[in-house]
Amino acid sequence: MKRKLLIALKVLIVAAIVTFLAVAIYENIDKLRATKFSFSLAPFVLSTLLLIVCFIMQAVGWRQVLAGVAKPIPVREAAAIWFASQVAKYVPGKVMLPLVRFGWCQRRGIDVGRTTMSIYVELALAMGAVFAVVVISSVGWADAATWASLAQTLKWPGDPALLHWVLLAFVPFCLVMVHPRLLQWGINLGLRILRKEPVTIELSYGRIVRLFGWYLLNWLIYSVSCWLFMRSLGEVELSLAPVVAGAFMLSYLIGFLSFLTPGGVGVREAVMFTMLTWKFPPAIAIVAPLVARLQWTGTELLLAAVTLRDRPKPADEKAP
Repeated sequence: MKRKLLIALKVLIVAAIVTFLAVAIYENIDKLRATKFSFSLAPFVLSTLLLIVCFIMQAVGWRQVLAGVAKPIPVREAAAIWFASQVAKYVPGKVMLPLVRFGWCQRRGIDVGRTTMSIYVELALAMGAVFAVVVISSVGWADAATWASLAQTLKWPGDPALLHWVLLAFVPFCLVMVHPRLLQWGINLGLRILRKEPVTIELSYGRIVRLFGWYLLNWLIYSVSCWLFMRSLGEVELSLAPVVAGAFMLSYLIGFLSFLTPGGVGVREAVMFTMLTWKFPPAIAIVAPLVARLQWTGTELLLAAVTLRDRPKPADEKAP
């Protein structure tokens, strides 16, 4: 019964998002027809190349985490596992991502518990870095009205402008929050809510800080990729880079947290559209999320296909 209710809830959420986007397109159909789109290939290619770099950096980041909690595996095998699991996340239920990693890591003698720990640590560091970039970029896209609305939503008791500085101060505080003991406490708190078994993090603080810096660099490079992507759709001033970074990164973060939609499909596009309308014409705000999804998913599929041959082989296939 619960499973049927969950499926029904997922369908309703996806239907609501699709309706929202459909209404947005319908209300702006005249502007879409009147807009003269000018696609530039060079910025799009550069954007895609940087996106590939970011994906590879994330695969390397997960390999480093796995090496710290279990043992190192060859880079090519780690890349094959990571990219295959990223494609698997589009299967409804979000269970295929860990299942792919469990099965292929076991071929390398790494048990499910260690692989699970690597996933939790990877997600904590990656999402923490995303949040840091979103907060930093907010300097360029969040005005007084935005902070007033957020303060009201969060029931912030003080001056809304102070909330902005508190969040900015949280960025360097992330270096404290990634301490192994605090990170372990935060992960286990979430696991307790989900009724999962707790984990023990055996990584050193110095290693975790370096990994956090690695993920932070990764998302900053992705921000450049996003600006180049928008530049491929039309003239975009460099001053709008924080707006673009905020729209893409916040939509990614919210899409990731939307456990009811595979790969954040729909949720990510709706958030990106809403934020882009603040500074961009409605036509661009509608087209950009759709093309960005095609770029993102297409790149994931390409890299998964290219690296698939390097996946860990079962023991019986290794035997001569």
